[in-house]
Amino acid sequence: MSLTINSFGNNSIYSLFGGNNSSGVNSMFGGLEGSLSSLSQIKSGSYGKLVKSYYSKYDTEGNLKSDSTKKSKEADSTLSEIRNDSSALSKATDKLLAKGKNSIWDQVETTDEDGNTTKDYDKDKIYSAVKGFADAYNELVDSGQKAKSTGILSQIASMVTSSAKTAQTLGKAGITIDSNNHLNVDEDFLKNKANMTYVKDLFNGTGSYAYQVATKSSMANSYASNELAQATGRKSYTNTGDYSLSADDMLSRFNTTT
Repeated sequence: MSLTINSFGNNSIYSLFGGNNSSGVNSMFGGLEGSLSSLSQIKSGSYGKLVKSYYSKYDTEGNLKSDSTKKSKEADSTLSEIRNDSSALSKATDKLLAKGKNSIWDQVETTDEDGNTTKDYDKDKIYSAVKGFADAYNELVDSGQKAKSTGILSQIASMVTSSAKTAQTLGKAGITIDSNNHLNVDEDFLKNKANMTYVKDLFNGTGSYAYQVATKSSMANSYASNELAQATGRKSYTNTGDYSLSADDMLSRFNTTT
């Protein structure tokens, strides 16, 4: 891809070379006397060196060849990770909130080998769904706290706060919170000792703990998506696929990178 200058707006390339646009074309570069007869005069002079020095900091796609580029890519990677983790948490929550034939909270009848029929929750299915929720939650807590965005961090902090406030009820479902703010599910406790009314209240229905967490997760996803869009929006490509950098943009980047 080729890097081109496509716009010579007012006070753009002129200001790069120290002049102004008030004295006409013949004085457009300020520091040079008279008009420049060819581009070679720029290339061979100090101004040419200045521009070459500037462009040497960018690759053919207009990306900085510096630590800032690496940090930018790392930030974008973190945002993508947050989006993936929040999406996974939303899917895990959907299983807990599902209604109708997909609901895991409908009691089912089972008959033992002696012919005795009982009606109870499918605790294996409930445990699997709760464990999936906890695992997705923990992943988002880990990726979310690496974010630089105050918007994302506030939603992750709100998730953790909601869990802390619900810790006592979570404990009745066999779920504890460790020092990393992770949810840990005790399978034996949840299946055999937990009051399923507490478990259902935690993870099913609008306003439940799971619903509140999912809402905050969705907000974190929204913030991450917006930041990724802004990051990719910094680039402008022509219809031929070449990266296009205006003179105004060039001057702006030059001022911030030197």
